[in-house]
Amino acid sequence: MIPTCGRADTLRDVLGSLFHQTFDPEKVEICVILDGEAPQAAAVVAEQADRATRPVLTIRQPRSGQGIARNHGIRRATGRIILMLDDDIVCVPDLLSQHARHHEGRDDRVVTGALPVEKLDLEPAHQRDLRRWWDGEMEERASPHHQPSFRDFATGNVSVPRSRLVEVGGFDADFTGYGREDYELGYRLLRAGLHFVHEPRAIGLHRYRKAPIEWLRQWAAMGRADVIFVRKHPEITAEIMSLSLFPHIPWNSAAVAAAERVVLRLNTRGGKVWRRVAAFAMAAHYWRGVREAARDSVEFRSLVQLRTEIRRSGRGNKGIAKRILNMRRRFGL
Repeated sequence: MIPTCGRADTLRDVLGSLFHQTFDPEKVEICVILDGEAPQAAAVVAEQADRATRPVLTIRQPRSGQGIARNHGIRRATGRIILMLDDDIVCVPDLLSQHARHHEGRDDRVVTGALPVEKLDLEPAHQRDLRRWWDGEMEERASPHHQPSFRDFATGNVSVPRSRLVEVGGFDADFTGYGREDYELGYRLLRAGLHFVHEPRAIGLHRYRKAPIEWLRQWAAMGRADVIFVRKHPEITAEIMSLSLFPHIPWNSAAVAAAERVVLRLNTRGGKVWRRVAAFAMAAHYWRGVREAARDSVEFRSLVQLRTEIRRSGRGNKGIAKRILNMRRRFGL
């Protein structure tokens, strides 16, 4: 199942990788959900469909976000197991087989695959730092000591029995922007008793191609999404707010605009100065998103205060502060 909002170039490679799997193609149904107007992506699907053993299921919807797109796919899918991919995840030839073997004779597993970020010859700083951070996440998940978390449920490369997705209600339709719809569903699947299994050999190469400004603005979207997440699951507020990486810092529009200019100017070089300025810009965008989504100043201040306390003591979970520190180190901060 692949939702797409127009990345035709990478979608072509994703579909191509699915036509070269070691898994029996007669047992595979490919479903592409076109989220909004995406004529180029639709053309790619039509072009690639002739290579499929079975018809490619194509679903169209008004632009509504990945969670709602995947809900359409869940309702229309006919297979027992649903593998979720992003439209920029290129699969190794045995990815389907690696997922499938964990589901044989069972309906209680969530299987997460590896998502290494593709390395580029001329790699911008924000992608280089993201790749370093994500490699650390994959290493942690592959550890025998790793404790499953809702953070493991990344819909770029994860498989779940369709019946269990239906049981928990699928993705929450309140998440219409970027981010957290996957984590929130992962939390409900864990709470429903499903067992999370990480399969490092199920590799999906992440062809990350986001401009630095788009990358920064996604932090604002995640801030808005975290407010929704907290309202739905206040029992894990501390863990949700630890996802931000950064506590609240004073900022104004002029300072953020200046930081964005520095991030753009130095993005090909990176380095310590770039990381510090990028950290400020990320934090400012994130907390701007939180403020926009908060009901009022009281709710906003309570989240700011909680995040400050997490920084000091890891409130709510002894490992939270340590995890934040590890994530910041991976970003070179």
